[in-house]
Amino acid sequence: MRLVTIDVAPNAAGQPLFVEFVNTLHWYEGAPIELIGSEPEFGAWLLEHGLPAFDVPGWLPEVHRLREHVRGATEALTRRREVPEVDMQALQIALSAPTGSLWLVDSQSARPQLNFATDAAAADVFSFEIALSVALFLRSPQRKRLKLCANPGCGFAFVDTSINATRRWCFMRFCGNRVKVRAFRGRQKTGGRAQ
Repeated sequence: MRLVTIDVAPNAAGQPLFVEFVNTLHWYEGAPIELIGSEPEFGAWLLEHGLPAFDVPGWLPEVHRLREHVRGATEALTRRREVPEVDMQALQIALSAPTGSLWLVDSQSARPQLNFATDAAAADVFSFEIALSVALFLRSPQRKRLKLCANPGCGFAFVDTSINATRRWCFMRFCGNRVKVRAFRGRQKTGGRAQ
């Protein structure tokens, strides 16, 4: 039995773990950018996000399938629709796959840790953490702030942490500026603003 620290709290930028995971595949001007296309890239991503590394050759296609289901859930949430049954079922399976016990460690500290005592495979624990991040977000008041970048060629997901929740772009300096420049050039070609 080993103890795994479960930390699905949003990162410093306010982004939940599942959003970070979904964004491992996004687009630039419509061309896909795959951040975890190989096992070494996936291992580096796990390390970067403070998740336990696991070396299970051939498991990457399962990671990509899980990401597809999490993206399906993310897109449904951004459109204020029900999460498709196929995506919800995949999340339910990931939540129920590992058996074990939850332990609260350092409960008197400012930031207690939640640990999971389990004999489950590390890959199952990873899927559990991603699914748990989605499940907790579904209960969060931040749920209505989940968005996809307004640049149709991007697809980057984010939780809008701005005060008035009016953020539209993944990053203003990338997609926001690009879309605004295109709109400006379009107006210049047509001789001004469209009426």
